[in-house]
Amino acid sequence: MLRTLTLALAAASLIHAHAQAVQKCCGTSNSTFLLGNVGTAPHTQSLYLPGDLTNAVAGEITRLYYRYGTTGVANGNTLGALLVRMGQTTATTFSGGNTFFTGLDTVLQLATFDIPPGTTGDWFVIPMQTPFLFDPAQTLIVDIHFTNSTTTNFGCYGTTNTDRKLYSLNPTDVTGNTTSTTWQDIGFDLNTSTGLEERNGLHASVFPNPAEGTVYLNVEGGVPVAVEVVDVQGRRMPLPAGTSSGMPMMVDVSTLPPGLYLARVRSADGRVGQVRWVKY
Repeated sequence: MLRTLTLALAAASLIHAHAQAVQKCCGTSNSTFLLGNVGTAPHTQSLYLPGDLTNAVAGEITRLYYRYGTTGVANGNTLGALLVRMGQTTATTFSGGNTFFTGLDTVLQLATFDIPPGTTGDWFVIPMQTPFLFDPAQTLIVDIHFTNSTTTNFGCYGTTNTDRKLYSLNPTDVTGNTTSTTWQDIGFDLNTSTGLEERNGLHASVFPNPAEGTVYLNVEGGVPVAVEVVDVQGRRMPLPAGTSSGMPMMVDVSTLPPGLYLARVRSADGRVGQVRWVKY
């Protein structure tokens, strides 16, 4: 497969993107109480209110993203029996301050899940097996549980926890602890497709947006045989070494100058897709 990536900036002639990156960002408080610590906090539940999220619109959540913290990230992590559940509520706090929400939808359940080694502050992706229908007017509940962690000090960045996260040992616990000081940053891709005009196209999305060190380019609707990112002068650059070939593609953009970029994809039968993103 030909796979050339060109990094660029073109704001003209854009087609509708299949997904929009939503995020709560960007804290610098590190915590292992999410995807690392298995002895105390293998079960967490976090709330994200409508006002917490930027770019939030209605759609199906297809991928979650979290940010590498300062501990254990050079090793990555492998989680055993990972279970991710989601739900929504009109409530803005945990009942009684420490009662877990129940009746959530399972969006991911795997015997093992690998988080690759990364760089502090960058994002990593957790693809969903089952998309979750998201209403931006309601509070999002994200519930995570695992039974094993090879890097127990694996940390994720976030901001101060102001009654937005609980943790416990078991996913069946009725109440949780409120003493975790960090409420993790989060991002997610939304499938907002509603129009017939997209039926025959490729659908491209980029996360995070804006980006600094690494971007994830995802393509749905077909397999791209050409991938490029073009700058405002139309200049192309080769695919950076180490870029992953699967979906989403992980691309190191740390050497690019700040600006607006356009990622463009094409399938063997000529179908195209494109999406804008910003390097800062």
